[in-house]
Amino acid sequence: MLRFENEYMLYGLLLIPFFVILYLYIQIKQKKALKSFGDIHLIKGLMPDVSQGMKLVKFILLCLAFGCLVLAIANPQIGSKVEKGKRKGIDIMFCLDVSNSMLARDLPPNRLDAAKSALLSFIDKLKGDRIGLVVFAGKSFVQLPITSDYAAAKTFISNVSTRSVSEQGTDIASALDKAAASMLPSMQGLQAKLSEKKTNKVIVLISDGEDHSDEALDMTHTVAQNGVRVYTIGIGSRMGEPIPERTSGGKIQYKKDKEGNTVITRLNEKILQDIAVAGKGTYVYAANANLGFDVLFKELDKIEKTELEEVVFTAYSNKYYIPLWIALILLLIEVCLYNKKLIRLSHFSWLNVNKLSLILIPFFAFHSLSAQTREDLKNLRHGNTYYNQGEKYDKQAAELQKKGGEVNNRNSIGKKQEAQKMYENASTYYLKSNESNKDYYKSLFNLGTSLYKQGKYEDAAENFDRVANMNTLSKNDKAKAYHNLGNSLLKQKKYKESIDAYKNALKANPSDMNTKYNLEYAKRMMAAQMQQQQQQQQNKQQQQDKQQQQDKNNQQDKNNQNQKQDQQDKNQKQKEEQQQQNQKQKDAKRQLDALQQNEKRTQEKVKEAEMQKIKTVKQEKDW
Repeated sequence: MLRFENEYMLYGLLLIPFFVILYLYIQIKQKKALKSFGDIHLIKGLMPDVSQGMKLVKFILLCLAFGCLVLAIANPQIGSKVEKGKRKGIDIMFCLDVSNSMLARDLPPNRLDAAKSALLSFIDKLKGDRIGLVVFAGKSFVQLPITSDYAAAKTFISNVSTRSVSEQGTDIASALDKAAASMLPSMQGLQAKLSEKKTNKVIVLISDGEDHSDEALDMTHTVAQNGVRVYTIGIGSRMGEPIPERTSGGKIQYKKDKEGNTVITRLNEKILQDIAVAGKGTYVYAANANLGFDVLFKELDKIEKTELEEVVFTAYSNKYYIPLWIALILLLIEVCLYNKKLIRLSHFSWLNVNKLSLILIPFFAFHSLSAQTREDLKNLRHGNTYYNQGEKYDKQAAELQKKGGEVNNRNSIGKKQEAQKMYENASTYYLKSNESNKDYYKSLFNLGTSLYKQGKYEDAAENFDRVANMNTLSKNDKAKAYHNLGNSLLKQKKYKESIDAYKNALKANPSDMNTKYNLEYAKRMMAAQMQQQQQQQQNKQQQQDKQQQQDKNNQQDKNNQNQKQDQQDKNQKQKEEQQQQNQKQKDAKRQLDALQQNEKRTQEKVKEAEMQKIKTVKQEKDW
């Protein structure tokens, strides 16, 4: 089975008839020119060694060599193996936690690197399954749409870091939502996707479980209702581990909270177990180097494999070198021949080194161009196609937004989402284009542009910075790289760094008006930022002074109140003592009055008794 990798290059063969017509035209003109000098037969007698037949042979050789070069550039390929079959497997979307807590070193070298290494080994075991990748922290992004290209998946996973997502935190709900929506792209919204196949879609969540939101379980139930199973892998220690971070001086220290206490990150197994139960999956604790992926592989192998698509497996071998060698041989023969009849040693240009070098150098240069390099250029073109399509969708979204209305706004959102998918696909091909040559500036520059369109400004700035510092770059390309670097830094509100980038762009291209405008804008924004910071500092100082004065006044009031309370307590005590004294005096007076009254009654009784005694004696006397 024969095919051409670059079929469009075969149109170059249409130039051969043009060359033939041109050759005939030149021959006619030369013949007319010879007739103007005299009789044609006499002139031919004066040039006995000149052969018109040899000229024709040389022209035919050149035409054949040109045709062979066109065939070589089109790259003929012969199929060595062809078979048809049904590919069976499941769709697996990995949700990888890239929050700062994943930098903890309870698993060597840290949680994130250990997870990446185990994930790469797990992909090597897969056969026929499609995979994708969502990275998440405070937000989530589809880093790799669902695909069967394992090589691309490994490339994306290797490039993942905590800087992949700018906003920190651990929003598991957002990651599950993005992963489910990426696997079910044909409907709008998760609720409307019940018609999709439900037994062959799986989400694998790899996290330490330190979720800072309360929506993870609700989202898991929604995902499970749409036929997507959720498996979880808990990574980290149960006892806890501090989070290392590198200072500007390169020193390693541990992260602290607002109160200055060292932050300890612990594995939250409960939420991961609850998610696995709600998602009808399994929870696996990462206890060793493979992080439980062996257990997960066995669990996934139990799921029924469904037919994903009909594929044709064909292995093609490149045969571009065959027409290339033929073209070289024909050119060498043509170079060695003169337009003469007799064949002598002097008729061969064996020593014409300059002429031979013009043929041999381009030949070996083309031959050294490997198939991998041509594949990189092909990936670059595919990336450009997706990027241009994304820009087209962005433009359509802007036009719909201007028209207004609920329907137009919905369609505008849909166009923006399509644009983001195009930019993600473009990033995939740009990364693949950069695999064999890490310093290929075109793929790096275009990758930075597509990342910028996705809102990944930090990653975009990293790519533009690499391009701008290449020594082989032209001034114009260097100016563009610095300009885009400034734009990426400006989006991150790093105004000072963006100003430096714009200045470097103007050094390379002083007449760029867009860079000049952006430079002035960055200066104004930095001035406003500094003024805002000064105002905030001033307000903070005033607030502190006001708080100190308030504390002082409160303390004074408290002291005054304490003194007043002490005086009141003292007065109350004196009053109570006076009352007690008065009460004692009254009690003593009552007791004295009671004693006097008793004494008076006693005296009266005594006096009455004595009077009774006197009366009795007188009676006795009368008897």
